[in-house]
Amino acid sequence: MKKLFVLNGGAAVKPGNKSAFLKIDDPLSTFARGGINTGDVLVYDAMLKALAYDQITNVQFAHAADEKLWPTDDYDATVIRGSNYLTETVDIGNVIPLLKKLKGPIVPVGVGAQAAKYKKLEMPKGSIEAWKIIADKCETIGVRGVYSAEVFNDIGIKNIRIIGCPSFYRNLRPSIEIKPLDPANARVGLTLNKYLSADYASNATKTNRMQRALIEAVAKRPANRLYSQGEREETLAIFETGEAKQKHIRSILGKYNLEGDKDVEALMSERMQAFFDVDEWAADARDNVDVLVGFRLHGNVIGLHQGIPAVFFTYDSRIRELSTLFAIPSVEIEDYMPINLEKIFESADFSKVQHVYRLNYAEYHRFLTENGLNHVLAKPVASPPEQPLVKPNLVKIDQTTEEVTDWFRGEVDFMTSEIETLRSRAWNLELKLREKTSPDAGAKLAS
Repeated sequence: MKKLFVLNGGAAVKPGNKSAFLKIDDPLSTFARGGINTGDVLVYDAMLKALAYDQITNVQFAHAADEKLWPTDDYDATVIRGSNYLTETVDIGNVIPLLKKLKGPIVPVGVGAQAAKYKKLEMPKGSIEAWKIIADKCETIGVRGVYSAEVFNDIGIKNIRIIGCPSFYRNLRPSIEIKPLDPANARVGLTLNKYLSADYASNATKTNRMQRALIEAVAKRPANRLYSQGEREETLAIFETGEAKQKHIRSILGKYNLEGDKDVEALMSERMQAFFDVDEWAADARDNVDVLVGFRLHGNVIGLHQGIPAVFFTYDSRIRELSTLFAIPSVEIEDYMPINLEKIFESADFSKVQHVYRLNYAEYHRFLTENGLNHVLAKPVASPPEQPLVKPNLVKIDQTTEEVTDWFRGEVDFMTSEIETLRSRAWNLELKLREKTSPDAGAKLAS
């Protein structure tokens, strides 16, 4: 019997050990407590599909200090589910005692750095020590892209392979064929992320304003749909009814200043979906969308691995390095230009994606093999890349002067309104402070 120990899998496993899902009996009570990123479940699911083990045991990083959860038997291998572990704020030092105790290889699959922009990271000492222990216990560490590799190199870890994210290879095939796209009539699947700031957006204002414009554009096509990738309010809006449902929808609309937009209200009321089972999520995308766009990494990958074209909106290091590695067409939020779906789809160049996928798949195959992991990947049809891609495949759109002028006029009006609102709030606060600190304030209170 081949046994696999997993660190930070983050989901339940179906019988047969080939699929991951979130076991949620009551979505309303679960998401009332907070959101759950179902993209992490997709990563775990893809790893399970690629690996072949009879017994799987998981311990989350958050519980790794609890020795009662440590394995008592010997395992053939340990894998770490890829995620954004390389940051200036995430410290995995609590996992060190378990890492030292584990026997056999410890193989991280798809580790990534997280920052608003490419920069040198000052990682916590606990994380640095933990990753050095892991590096000594594996042949290579699988990382998401060039930037993540550079972050490891900065802390002295050089035994890495740039494999991307396991979710890209979920179909287990050595090649993919991107389906043709009808720009004018394509059914669009959209994902959003309302909480992009700090390490998750190089410019939060531009990111949120471009999300707003994208929502408006997608909502105009009645066959389009919106996927919640575990966001709290969106998921609650799907499972709630009546006034409770409308309350959540109004909150989402308010976040994007879209109150009163009937098209967007209809999109969120009637065509918003959420899935806790990755197999079901993938099937829905396969059957109902022709192209995916949006601000969630795995909200696009759920289609890409099935050959459904996708366009990324890039706003942080993670999205930029992965879309670059796979030559996926991307719209850079820093360019801050108007959204025209048809023009974006017409201009998106998918010609490189199929070729680059074959090369990256070969590198993933080599990575799993050299680390001694028991896997079921088919033999590659190409050799690994000599060098990973470093130049993004940006979507270049010919905008008319009128389109650009209208866009920036509207944005200037919005920003001006926001500035006036902030000035008014600041003035009201100053008046209240004056009342409390004026010489008469004490006398008024005494009387």
